Amino acid sequence: MAEPKKAPHSTLYRFGRIVLFAFAALYALAVVLVMTPFIQTHVMYAHYIDYLTFNKFDHPESYGLSPGKTVNLKLKSADNTTIGGWFVFSDPFYRELPYPPPPNNDFSFPRKELIPSALRSAPTILFLHGNTGTRAHPLRTVLYTAFTSRLNVNVLAIDYRGFGDSEGHPTVQGVSKDARAAWDYLMSQGSRPEDVLILGHSLGTAIAGLLSSELGRAGIHPRGTVLMSPFSSVRRLINQYYLFGFLPLLKPLSVIPLAPRLITWSLVHRFDTLTLVPEIKSSVLIAHADNDFDIPSSHASILFDAFLEPYLPTSALLPENPLSHADWDNYTLHDAVRTSKRSELVSTTRIDGYGVFEETTLEGRKVALLKTESGGHDIGRVEGVQDAIGRMFGFY
Repeated sequence: MAEPKKAPHSTLYRFGRIVLFAFAALYALAVVLVMTPFIQTHVMYAHYIDYLTFNKFDHPESYGLSPGKTVNLKLKSADNTTIGGWFVFSDPFYRELPYPPPPNNDFSFPRKELIPSALRSAPTILFLHGNTGTRAHPLRTVLYTAFTSRLNVNVLAIDYRGFGDSEGHPTVQGVSKDARAAWDYLMSQGSRPEDVLILGHSLGTAIAGLLSSELGRAGIHPRGTVLMSPFSSVRRLINQYYLFGFLPLLKPLSVIPLAPRLITWSLVHRFDTLTLVPEIKSSVLIAHADNDFDIPSSHASILFDAFLEPYLPTSALLPENPLSHADWDNYTLHDAVRTSKRSELVSTTRIDGYGVFEETTLEGRKVALLKTESGGHDIGRVEGVQDAIGRMFGFY
C-alpha cells in the first residue's frame, strides 16, 4: 500500500522551522562569541590579519615609498615593550637630501640622525592607524604620501603592540602606552608639542583620544587632534552592529532584563572616546563619510555634540504628562532655544556633491565636524579631507 503524500504546507512549515532554528543558533553563537574575551580581542584589533605576504619594514621602498624617504624605527613603551614605527620625511625636506640615497650599509650618512632637523623644518603628524594589517598597509602608505606632499609635513606612523614587528599583545592600556611612546620620541628628538598633530583613523581615533586626553590632563597642548571615521564608544558601536548586514546583533537582547548590563560587563576593551571629550583640550577635527558601512557617521555627530554640550542650554525633557498642552509648549520652547543657541555657536557650510562642514570656536580652540557624502571608511584618501586638515591646522 502506497504511503500518503505529505501536504505541501507541512513540508514548507518544516523547512521554515529549520531555517528559523538555524538563524536562532547563529544568533546565539554570535552573542556568545561577542562575550568571549579571546574573540573580542581578535575582532577589535584584528592584529593577526595582514594583507601582505612579506614584512620588510626595514625596506619601506618595498611598499611604494621613495628610497631614503622613510626611516625604520624601534621605540620603547613605558612598560619596556618594543614597537615598530616609520618616520617619513616631508617632501620639501626629502628633496634636499642626496639622491640616490647611500646604500644601507653606508653608516657615514645615517638617515635617523636627520630626524631632529626634519622636525625643526616642518610640523609632524603622529599617525595612529585602525585595526587589521600594519603601518605598511597600502591604504596607509597612500596617506603618508598625501600628507608629506600635499601638507608638507613629516609623518610618524607606529604599529601598536601585537601588530607588525611590534612585541606583545594589544590591550587598551598597552596601545595607549604605545601612542605615548611615539609622542615622547618626537619630543626627545626636539619637536615642540604645538608642532605635532595627533591623527587617528577608526580604532586609531580611540587611541588618539586616549593620548590627547592624557596630554590635556598634563597641561600639554599639541597642534590638534583629528578623528577620522571615529566611534564614540565600543558599547554603542556593538549596539548598532548588524549581523550579515541586516540582523541586529544586540538589540533583541534589550528586552531581556539585565542582558544589556551583562554585555557591558563582558567587554574587555572598553574604548570610550565620548567620556574623554572634557579632557581633550586641543583643537579637534572630526571627519566621517555618510557612506561608511563599517562605523555609522552618527558616531561623529555624537562626539561633535559632546564638545558643544557644555555651551548649550540643557536638553529639554519629554513631558511627564503627554496630554498636557502646557508641558508640550514648554518643551517645544526649550528645544527651540537650544537649537537657536547651537546655530549661533556653530557655522555651517554645505557644498553640493561633497558634504557639510560645521565649525565652532570654544575657549580659543577650534572644533569642527566634516561629514562627506562619499569616501567610505577610508575617508583620509579624500582630497577635501586632507585640505580641511591643512587649512584648519595651519599647514597651508
